Amino acid sequence: MNFLEAFILKGRYDGAMRYVLNDLTIDTKARNVRRGDITLKLPDLSYDVLLALVKMAPDPLGSAEISQQAWGTDHVTNETISQRITLLRKSLDDDPKEPRYIRTVRGKGYAIAGQIAWAEEPSRGTFDWLAKPKPRAMMTAGVAVLAGAAFLLLSFPKSALESTGALAQSAQSTASQTLLQRARQQLSLHQSLETDRAIAMLREALAKDPDSFDARLTMSFALSTRATKFGGDEPDEQEAETIARALISERPGNSNAWSALAYSLGSQGRMDESLPAYRRAHQLDPANTAALSSAAHVLLLRGELHQALLLEMKAKQAGGNSRYAEIQIAQIMELIDHPSVSHWRERALALNPGQVVVLGEIARSHLRDGNPESALETLDQADGQDRVAPQILQLRGRANISLGRIAVARQILGEAGWRGEYDLAALDALSGDDDRANAIFNPVKLADIESDPDPQSRVQLAEIRSAQGKQDQALRLLSQAVSLGWRDARWLEHSPFLGELLASEGGKAIGDRIEREIEAQRMLIAATVPLTEFLARR
Repeated sequence: MNFLEAFILKGRYDGAMRYVLNDLTIDTKARNVRRGDITLKLPDLSYDVLLALVKMAPDPLGSAEISQQAWGTDHVTNETISQRITLLRKSLDDDPKEPRYIRTVRGKGYAIAGQIAWAEEPSRGTFDWLAKPKPRAMMTAGVAVLAGAAFLLLSFPKSALESTGALAQSAQSTASQTLLQRARQQLSLHQSLETDRAIAMLREALAKDPDSFDARLTMSFALSTRATKFGGDEPDEQEAETIARALISERPGNSNAWSALAYSLGSQGRMDESLPAYRRAHQLDPANTAALSSAAHVLLLRGELHQALLLEMKAKQAGGNSRYAEIQIAQIMELIDHPSVSHWRERALALNPGQVVVLGEIARSHLRDGNPESALETLDQADGQDRVAPQILQLRGRANISLGRIAVARQILGEAGWRGEYDLAALDALSGDDDRANAIFNPVKLADIESDPDPQSRVQLAEIRSAQGKQDQALRLLSQAVSLGWRDARWLEHSPFLGELLASEGGKAIGDRIEREIEAQRMLIAATVPLTEFLARR
């Protein structure tokens, strides 16, 4: 978008308006949709799609126009738009076979089904004459204005022409801010495909305004999110860290920049480095309760359950609303066998239905209990592209192994990318094929693993060694995992690769050691009265 286009778009009607569609009221000032006195829960992106259709009514809106108006970019696929329309219809309780709100127009896109009325007259924006036409007419008017503006430029004095560079720079910044806003809306959905789209938008925003602190900050978070939750790779992790360190060098007192660094370090398994970065983020801004919850996650991985719960409680009491707080508390409650585990898990699911991390942890809980069928049912609740998120596929593969469906498991784990690598190596080893295992245990890769403080990697390596029949090495790896903070005995007990090992004297000793560590944490939690009251609160 050049500066003239931005200038014209900025002059469009921007006053508040309430549209009425059948029994719905769409309020552009409050950015909500109501049915009577009930406000419907629509994600920002769904609201933007609905508003774009309303403004075009009764004419249909094609995919390219929906992409530009709702996403602010031309890089959205037809499949993504179709999925968004499906989600929107679901939010509105609209039947596509007998639509009351949104109809499909074959070959042309989507349109409003029904009549649009205004609930009140709009207050006019700067360019009142641009407020009146429907969007299609508005675009036609825009072409005429562009032509007129080109003529006016020829008539401007030299001083005005020299100012166009500043106008262009301002327009580029405005366009960058629009893309940034859209990217954040996509990221707020916490879905795989939307995260990819957000990163594409952020790259476009940074091409327009490379120095934007907010765009770079959001990019670092987005890359770390893709790496940790949706199967991103090493370049994502490294780029996220590089961006975060640059931001800190510019603004060392910025709490969010420190959070971004901590997140990027955590995505690489560098927990010992990420924890002080999260603490620094909260120290700089006590209102940054998300940093507390993220620090709690690191402590959970390190087996410091009591300290993790204290941070979660502190964040909640300060008004924090971390997306993963409830499921992290549920994890700890399950590990210490606390009676409130189901309450926290239900809260996590209610607050984040269909969310990959929440569904993944609930599926892991079923696998811990030896219920692979229930795990598969939980994973089936993932929506759209999230159904093939690597962590979902990896858990689905393990569930199928437990059910004896080895061929199916191999196919699924192969689609999980690097997340399925260790499980495939263990399966191969069971059948006598050590090629994958040898590739994992090569000296260079093994050195990287040895320097990684993440206990889960030790457990996965132990499964491979156990499948190879190398029980002494497997026990040594499990012992390292416990030293690093592994506290999940039931996961080991129901592993499809560790049964024989855990039945041995060495395996029983590992289980006893974990139980002693858990009992120590359980006693610390029980002795902290404010914490016990917080956990029991309904």
